[in-house]
Amino acid sequence: MHSALALLSLIPLSSAHFLLNWPPARGFDDSTSSNFPCGGFNTVSSNRTTWPATGGPIQLDMHHTQTDVEVLIALGSDPGVNYNIVMRPTFLQQGLGNFCVGMVSVPSGVNITEGMPATIQVVSNGDEAGSGGLYQCADVTLTLTPLSSSDYSSHCANGTGITTQSISNSNVNANETFPSGGATSASGSAAAAKSTGLAPQNTLAAWAIGAVGVVGGLMAL
Repeated sequence: MHSALALLSLIPLSSAHFLLNWPPARGFDDSTSSNFPCGGFNTVSSNRTTWPATGGPIQLDMHHTQTDVEVLIALGSDPGVNYNIVMRPTFLQQGLGNFCVGMVSVPSGVNITEGMPATIQVVSNGDEAGSGGLYQCADVTLTLTPLSSSDYSSHCANGTGITTQSISNSNVNANETFPSGGATSASGSAAAAKSTGLAPQNTLAAWAIGAVGVVGGLMAL
């Protein structure tokens, strides 16, 4: 796993759109990154990362100056295309390099148990309007035990100048947008796979940049 991450770090910035560094992605191939649901890596990884369902960081490496981002999760050992639970609705991220989506959690209405297998899907907009989205997935084992402050910090970093902001319609899928946050018509399975049965969390983009809070445990700024 460490060797795979080292190879990912060698990919030129100009050839990659974003990288999912933690929890570790199944893999990355720029030529297939637009393939739903997991950027061409549809086989479940045998190396699952233990991830806190009550709130954990999603560490990304951003290679575009503006990106619309959405975080979803599918429950089960092999969820196929059923990424229909929204953990972080679509928002606009600006800036290059390290970006931590802070305190992402499984919505409270979802029934989860200790040790449940799941897969996190990070979706971004494509390079231009109408081009669809970009996808990366990470296979995890959910735990109800929060990360320690030191473990959280080791998986949550932000580069200089990273900012986030809400968009006018956060209910839209990230693969249906272009970087200014406007909606466009997207084709493919991603839009259809998203369930309307679970409403996105009512949060603003201020939560998006992750940090460690001292009072009250871990929180997002």
